[in-house]
Amino acid sequence: MKVGIVGAGICGLASARYLHRAGHEVVVFEKGSNVGGRVASRREAGYLWDSGATSIAPRGKKIENVLLNELDIEGLVKISEPIYIHEGLRVRPGSPSGTARYTYVDGIATFAKRLAEGLDVRLERQIDGIELSGSGYLMEEEQFDAVILTPPVPQTSLLLWHLGENRPMGHVRYRQCISVLLGYHAALPAIHYHALLDPEQMHPLTWLSLESVKSPGRAPEGRTAIGAQLSAAYSLAQYEREDEALVATASGFVERLYGPAFQSPEVWSVVRWKYSQPESFASFERVNPKGSRLLVASDGLLGGHVEDAFEVGTRTAEQLVEEV
Repeated sequence: MKVGIVGAGICGLASARYLHRAGHEVVVFEKGSNVGGRVASRREAGYLWDSGATSIAPRGKKIENVLLNELDIEGLVKISEPIYIHEGLRVRPGSPSGTARYTYVDGIATFAKRLAEGLDVRLERQIDGIELSGSGYLMEEEQFDAVILTPPVPQTSLLLWHLGENRPMGHVRYRQCISVLLGYHAALPAIHYHALLDPEQMHPLTWLSLESVKSPGRAPEGRTAIGAQLSAAYSLAQYEREDEALVATASGFVERLYGPAFQSPEVWSVVRWKYSQPESFASFERVNPKGSRLLVASDGLLGGHVEDAFEVGTRTAEQLVEEV
């Protein structure tokens, strides 16, 4: 069976890996220049940040065996410090979760790159339409027996619409997120957490990742890499705001937390995620009826975490193989 997969995020790579290992021919089309989607890393002037997802928490799901036993574990880091919470930038310990979290010394994007090894992934190839062709489908003038769509639900729905398909996903909604990546010519004081979370999601700073605490090698000696993720409400309202203003806002929060040495970053970058996290979900079974060779593997069917994306991607591939 020859399968075309749209999207080389974790959903698409999980599907492709499963099918490839089952002996099927797989081609993955990715509109961007890198694999991984929101499992992304950014490097600049000696600093390194995980700019979307900031860790992988296997939680006993399908991803766990792949991450720890099947893929190369060189550079894999188990994050030792916990997550604390903040209430209006007042910091206190969170409830112990016992959840193991991982990243890589060279950035979380390493996971996506290792998943993609040995796969036929074609970058900078945006799929704007799919055609029915006999008992299969035509994409990029190439014939496929089956197709798996992995983009966010709004983009997947548009591809389905061009085929005259209608799947029950119209209620799925996504939140936006602005990530502000900051590099400081200063060392953090003694910190006993790797991230801060606003559990009520009321403050503009919803998540702060202390990259230099989370993993070695994230900043030059004596300096600090920090990633600030702004809340859904703030990101929606300020999505088009100038980068400099967003940096000033985020660094203002960091200064209040850690003192005047963190007033101004020497390096910064802003990343906007239009489809950051699904806020509602569709039923996998209803979206992917038995017998269909046009399947949807989207975070909008299960959850927005890396482990959820891997789970739904693998499940979709399993269903396709079972049907065949």
